Parts: sequence; structure tokens; C-alpha cells
Amino acid sequence: MKVIKRDGRIVEYDRNKIIEAILKANEEVDGMEKIPDFYIDRIVKCVELQRNELYVEEIQDIIE
Repeated sequence: MKVIKRDGRIVEYDRNKIIEAILKANEEVDGMEKIPDFYIDRIVKCVELQRNELYVEEIQDIIE
């Protein structure tokens, strides 16, 4: 899968970047707002089921 960055560059999808971003966001919120670890894998799989190219903004929308 390819990811289209905000500046227009096209890069290879890296699932670890998604996981890291979710984990960092989890550190910033209080207990009840945190995403349980088992949901993180589900979110990543949902992103990976999309078409072959996604804009960064589309990935953010899926995660939110």
C-alpha cells in the first residue's frame, strides 16, 4: 500500500508508524479515553483493508 503525504510525496505504508502514533496519542489522554491495546490492532487492520493508496488525512479519519 502507498501513503500520500501532505506534501504530495508517495511513500510505502508502514504499520508501525500507525501503531506508534496511536500509542503516543494514548499517552496524552486520561484513563477512560485511552484505546485498549487489543483495539489498536483492529484499527490498523481496518486501515490495511482500504484501497492501495491512501492520503495521510484518510488514515487519520479512519483512526479517529
